[in-house]
Amino acid sequence: MKKLVWFTHTNISSKVGADLTFDLTEFLEVFIENELWNKKPYRTEYKEQFSKDDLERITSIKINIHTNNAPYSNLHSYENVLNKYIDLEKFEQTKILSSGISEASKIAVIVVDFNSSNKVIDNLTYNEEKDIETVSDKKLSEENHTSWLELNKIKSIISEFIQFYVFNLHLNFLTHDYQFSFSDKPDLIGFTTVSDNENQYYETDKIDFFAHYFLYEQEQDKLIDLMRVTSKFWHKEIPSIHFFLDALKGNNVTSTNFIKLVFTIESFFSKSSSNDFMSLTIPLLLSKNINESKSYRETLKTSFAKRNEIVHGNKMYDFRNYSDKESKTLVSLFFELKNIITHLFYFYINKNLYHSKQNEKINHEMIFRFLPNGINENQR
Repeated sequence: MKKLVWFTHTNISSKVGADLTFDLTEFLEVFIENELWNKKPYRTEYKEQFSKDDLERITSIKINIHTNNAPYSNLHSYENVLNKYIDLEKFEQTKILSSGISEASKIAVIVVDFNSSNKVIDNLTYNEEKDIETVSDKKLSEENHTSWLELNKIKSIISEFIQFYVFNLHLNFLTHDYQFSFSDKPDLIGFTTVSDNENQYYETDKIDFFAHYFLYEQEQDKLIDLMRVTSKFWHKEIPSIHFFLDALKGNNVTSTNFIKLVFTIESFFSKSSSNDFMSLTIPLLLSKNINESKSYRETLKTSFAKRNEIVHGNKMYDFRNYSDKESKTLVSLFFELKNIITHLFYFYINKNLYHSKQNEKINHEMIFRFLPNGINENQR
């Protein structure tokens, strides 16, 4: 049995400041049953093709979010979190620092147990890495290469679970304004360790899957229930989920992220659907009253107009500029549009639209099906 531990940074916060643990092991069985290995990833990185055998190797997968004790790089307090999982003295400090983990404000740790008959890859010291013969004899051996290929597949599976978890976080915790957390550049941080008894292996693996801001509220936590539903269709290739996760990846939020949110809206609809049709039908499907309907419609119409302004007029907005009124307007639209999309996902889930073989689109036929008697039904 081997243990892979993946350390990275996170912007998941907790009201009570407590560390959080999420056990995703139960979804292994669902993903195996639904042949997850046949699905195209919703991401561009860590997408090594894996098989049923690779997925069945994993016996446990947990995500731990450390929000209580901030890492404080100037005091090296991040080492307190790392030492809970690994013996830091067995790894060269230069390697740990190369991961950027000391720059994290909060730390996410993914812990995975998996079965493997392959050896743990040999760790080389700083001096050994400068000796080409040592590198060739030890690091580039056939055994190490086989283990490295296996680890790439395990990391691809872990990334699938991370995106699955993050998607459900977005569904669970609606957000309204976290502009304060936006960064001026992408923050890629992370490393992995693999252990088997006394053998240890380190590799720098920088990701930003957890970098988007969330405020975890225990009283609102329905994550497990949500995941038990969404896990049943996670194996399907759904463009809306791809665009949604891409738009909300990381914390370097720009006009491009806003455009991808508009793409997400459009991906729910049939080809050649007009902006007017989308702006009309979404309020019909989601709104509970006339005020909400008008608000949704105004948000959508303005979002489409702003998208066209950016794409065709080449106008860019700075999401971190608090003094610019136009930028603040677009930031507000960003959050309003994000929440509308979240409600659209709930609409699809509640209506069991993801359980059909095809990725059903919103079109006239769907509208007629859900409004069979027309708007004037009470007058007939």
